[in-house]
Amino acid sequence: LDNTPEGAAVMLWDLDAGKMTTLMPGKIYVTMDIKSAAEDMKQLKKSQGQEDPEFPKLTSTGKQETIAGYQCEHWLMGENQEIDMCVAKGLGYFGMGGQSTGGLSSLKSLAFSPKMLAAAEAHPEWVKFLNGGAFPLKLSAMQNGKVTMTMEATRIERKPLDDSLFVIPTDYKELSMPNIKGMPPPVRH
Repeated sequence: LDNTPEGAAVMLWDLDAGKMTTLMPGKIYVTMDIKSAAEDMKQLKKSQGQEDPEFPKLTSTGKQETIAGYQCEHWLMGENQEIDMCVAKGLGYFGMGGQSTGGLSSLKSLAFSPKMLAAAEAHPEWVKFLNGGAFPLKLSAMQNGKVTMTMEATRIERKPLDDSLFVIPTDYKELSMPNIKGMPPPVRH
């Protein structure tokens, strides 16, 4: 959202608490319970008879690209292979950060539980995808063969960040979305 007149959106990940907070233009923010939302999505996909929601179909294209100075490999994801991600190694895992070189055993977060890691071993393509880090530098969503949305990293800078960057400014108001599992209850005025 950097090119919008209102400014940029910022996502704050708190993996210990299992929360993701998105600060949006207009000085509003939304907090989502990551674990609950993931479970809700898993149940929804199962009820629709779709593939394993934790390990959707994943295909390496073999195509590589350099984005923001880092080499990444294109992977297609999803039942209809309509997500194209260019994923870099050595930059950690999206939303988790850190330098990851220990393969699947290094994934010790909410998103990668021991049970999920054991299940991943039954999916060789996922083992290859996750090993050494999986940080998407470019993501395109397609529908009927046409690109409907693209996100791409424009700059990567390695440096320690001040703790104040991860605090919600006091002049931001929380926006609650009713009737969505994993989201906080609606705000009553």
